Amino acid sequence: LAPKRPIRGGNKPTIRDQSSSTAISRHRRKVYPEDKLKQTNKTRELASCARCKAQRRRCKPNPEGDHLPCLTCLTTKAGPRYASLGCIRSRISDCQLFRTGVGFYTFYQKHPMIGSTYGDFHLQESRMWVRGELHILEITQDMGPVCRFEVRQFIPPVEPDAVDLKGRSMYHVPWAIADADKTTRAFNVFLDKNLVPYLRSVLNEDDELFGEVFRSAIRIAHPNAPKPRNTLVHKTLRLWVACRFIEGKWRCCGSDVLRAGELKNPFRSPDWVSPPPYIDYQYASIIMHRILGPLSKAVLKELQDLVDKRKPRDWYTIFLVTFILLHNYERGILFQRVFWAKRRMTVGNVPFGIKFDWNTETARKMAEIDQEQVNFLTKLGVLVRQKGNMHSYKIYHPFSTMAPSILDNTPSQQPSPYVPAAKNSLSRVRQWPKSINNALTWSGSSFQSESDFTLEATESHNQELRQALDNFLSLGLDGREISPENFLLPKLGDKLRQGALDVHSGRGFVTLRGIDFDRYSCEDGILIFLGISSYFGEKRAKQDDQGNMLMHIRDAKASSISQGERPTRFSNRASTFHSDPFPNVLGLFTKSCAAKGGNHIVASSVSIYNEIAATRPDILESLAEPNWPFDSPGGLIERELRPILFYHGGHIILNYAREPLLGLGDVPRTSGFPNLTSAQREALDLLEATAQAHRLTLKNQPGDLVFVNNHGLLHSREAFEDDGESSRYLIRLWLKNQALAWKLPRVLREGNERLFESNEVEEQWNIMPLPRLTFTVAERLSS
Repeated sequence: LAPKRPIRGGNKPTIRDQSSSTAISRHRRKVYPEDKLKQTNKTRELASCARCKAQRRRCKPNPEGDHLPCLTCLTTKAGPRYASLGCIRSRISDCQLFRTGVGFYTFYQKHPMIGSTYGDFHLQESRMWVRGELHILEITQDMGPVCRFEVRQFIPPVEPDAVDLKGRSMYHVPWAIADADKTTRAFNVFLDKNLVPYLRSVLNEDDELFGEVFRSAIRIAHPNAPKPRNTLVHKTLRLWVACRFIEGKWRCCGSDVLRAGELKNPFRSPDWVSPPPYIDYQYASIIMHRILGPLSKAVLKELQDLVDKRKPRDWYTIFLVTFILLHNYERGILFQRVFWAKRRMTVGNVPFGIKFDWNTETARKMAEIDQEQVNFLTKLGVLVRQKGNMHSYKIYHPFSTMAPSILDNTPSQQPSPYVPAAKNSLSRVRQWPKSINNALTWSGSSFQSESDFTLEATESHNQELRQALDNFLSLGLDGREISPENFLLPKLGDKLRQGALDVHSGRGFVTLRGIDFDRYSCEDGILIFLGISSYFGEKRAKQDDQGNMLMHIRDAKASSISQGERPTRFSNRASTFHSDPFPNVLGLFTKSCAAKGGNHIVASSVSIYNEIAATRPDILESLAEPNWPFDSPGGLIERELRPILFYHGGHIILNYAREPLLGLGDVPRTSGFPNLTSAQREALDLLEATAQAHRLTLKNQPGDLVFVNNHGLLHSREAFEDDGESSRYLIRLWLKNQALAWKLPRVLREGNERLFESNEVEEQWNIMPLPRLTFTVAERLSS
């Protein structure tokens, strides 16, 4: 018989005659004996173990028990590459990566929201929708973004015992998510849009291992990654963030909170508005079942496929994904421990719980043990509870007034009260020095005269500057290329290098006086400023979203906007103490002075720290909390939650300004972004008062150059008045000295890198100031 279609391969013989020597023989596999057939079916049922699968060997189940090592592993020696593989049959895709529900609680057992239609998620007739318009509910976790979805009012049923885990009535606010599909899409958009900002805001700067791995993952998973985007790592990061959604603290924001403020959350501050209980249950179910469920399945399947392929090119991806998933599991376990400890809730008849008795019939049915084993397990239970108590108090101190142990299954009669974190956390601040004594430990009274911090330029230094300028101009270079290597100052250069050491390792600032700028044109004067400043920091940063490298600081007299509504640098009002966002060194060129006031003021962060540490250590803990909401419309300076106070690399660093924390005039804060608490406002006020107590006023003169360590000092200025002859006018540079720069904590380092390394905006060098009539939101929320 001729084949129905030719066999591929050209000259290969066809099946013509089964007896022909050229025929292709078809061998049928022999039928397995009954015992081997049963063994094969069992293997298929259990799946091959990891070692047999890796070595491509037949895995023979152990007839004495499915949980025991297979016969192949027991009787065959593994090769050196596979000796460390265990005889386990679990697959990566079998893992459970997140909390799947809260079905243990009475209400959730009666009203499951799982399956294709989520049980009674789409409200039954007993809970008819109230006719009326849909409302938009806004919720946030205070990481910056806001999630919005539609809700609708319904007629609540009569269920007196319908309460949530916080003891609040499920139906006190009878509103529910109107469309599960729309809300799922809203959460997915919310997740994708804010994935990287969310990750950056929660990376723990003290955990270098965690931070470095996640930053590497973000780099290769980011849409703008230099290499092809790693989709599996991206999915894994999405899963990690989505898991934080079901563990994090959501609150209502925006103008319409649906009377949710009437229901107080016993675990939050009194002014916290948690989402209504029924809606809370709904969106938690959506995240778990419609987002995390499919995402988890996809991630684990792709990871299993990569592991099975065992390709060297996939190793780094497997490492990153595995690390992130294990870290996610650790975070989930931590959340569960804290969750149970806060609520002092029962976890069932736990074998080592305080009320479990090994001598009962229930225990004997559960485990066939003799009396000697009963005595041993009873003693072991005591030891387990003792260790659990010790571990709970050591790690979860915020709840030390609550549950004595998560192993204690005594139900709570009252929900545990909210306790402010600053009073209960074992802050790392307590491990910082109680007092620091170094060159930065000074007050205004520490200096006898201006000569203590002023470098005087002589006539020979001025001649040197003239020669350096002429030499630089002869090279035909652009002003941005000026550096100590092409702006040579044989004698003055030594003084400037010593001044740079004083700025970075000494008192933190220096004034250079005596340079005769009157002999130079405006452009040449700027080149002199750039050349001198290069000795303090060879790198220069963009100072705004337009890419301006020079900031002209003067009262914008042409603007009709009131003084209180302008950015401080374009007004004549006094400023409070602050630091500039992320630069290392400030370079200030005093072109001219005001008729009255306007002096520059500095204060040492070390002296401020020492005084507050001695008088109000609780304020230090508040300042070091990573929950200070720095608002910004984005761009060069990002919106973020971070600390104000750092102790890093042996240095005290205060980095903040009031405008991004409190706003300015009528500039609205970003919707959903938190406002300062009363405790945080108190901390800011104490910082200001302490800085004022240690202040040093610099009475600048026209032509003065001042260089300030932005990480070691705070600065401010007096209010001033200009007249027809005298007008305050400064030019500012943001500088970085690669060799002397302080090592910065992660959140400041990332901001610093955006200023000095970003190429998204082209540099702008405006030698002359442009008249300012209006101001952007970014300018009004910056120092």
